[in-house]
Amino acid sequence: MTDKTIARPLAVDRRQIVYLMILGVAVFLFVPKLIGFRHVLLLLQVAHPTFLVLALGAETLRYFVSAGSTIVLARLFEVTIPTTPMTEAFFAGAAANRTFSTGGAPGMIIRFAFLTREGLPPGAVAVIFLIEDIIGTAIGVMIFFVGILTVTNALPDRASIAEFSVIAGLVSPLILLVGWRVYRHRAWVEKIVHAVAPAINRPLEWFFGRPILTWLGVQRALDDFYAGMSIARRSPLNVAASFLFNIVRYLAGAAALYFSFYAMQWTISPGALILIFTTVSFVSSVSAVPGEVAIMGTSMALLSFAFGVPGDIAVMSLLLSRAIAFWLPIPVGYAALWHLRRQQLL
Repeated sequence: MTDKTIARPLAVDRRQIVYLMILGVAVFLFVPKLIGFRHVLLLLQVAHPTFLVLALGAETLRYFVSAGSTIVLARLFEVTIPTTPMTEAFFAGAAANRTFSTGGAPGMIIRFAFLTREGLPPGAVAVIFLIEDIIGTAIGVMIFFVGILTVTNALPDRASIAEFSVIAGLVSPLILLVGWRVYRHRAWVEKIVHAVAPAINRPLEWFFGRPILTWLGVQRALDDFYAGMSIARRSPLNVAASFLFNIVRYLAGAAALYFSFYAMQWTISPGALILIFTTVSFVSSVSAVPGEVAIMGTSMALLSFAFGVPGDIAVMSLLLSRAIAFWLPIPVGYAALWHLRRQQLL
């Protein structure tokens, strides 16, 4: 794959970036009007800087452990990925995600281009993404269940706990069983993927001006995928290490949100913190429309209100956490993207 082929998917309309950034700034500046700009300034004066630094450190840690997860999974294919450039690729991907708010697709494109340039076959990268998605989903669901049980355990009516446990106990194994069943029948998977690929390829061809998914390319990716999954099953320690990295990533994200609340002298309960963080993360991952800061901000504010957080504290915690988690990766990420392009690593 030539340099031009790799860089082309990253080329975007600069006007689109400007429009989306203006939309994000407008929404971000509109939020303080809910409690008044003067009140915002007064609350900022009493915000504890130590906990803001801790929130910043926790959010930054997420990018390093995310890089660590990908690095240990790349070793399944006997490819060594350098730590610093991989971390830069995650920052660059985060900046693209924040700019376009399309469910994480821009970040995946950037990491895909970087990993293939480092020598990983496209199918191997697909395996790494899939393993990380499965691990991330599993951890997110487990943490969400913990949050539900923690909150409902504090309610007078405990019947909901039993009902929730029964539903989760029946549905979760069923989903896993169906997924495993489909995976074991490779012919089914190939038939489904080759049937879906043309539909996916049409908008991609319209956007990039050339076909992206060819029959041969898809088949090679499937071959690499099954080969990679076989390798993963033979190297459980690498997968276990990725699992631990992703646990740290989730905990660091929750800690960043906790410190944002604590900086405003509000101690949020563990159950409420877990539910707010996991729900907002899910909304962010499935959001495929511009203005992610508006969608995440709205969901975070509504959940905070629902858990009894005062309006002014909820708004200020939202502003602080979004400033750290949403706006921080944009300048850092585009600087990292520039550096990777200059080093011809992307």
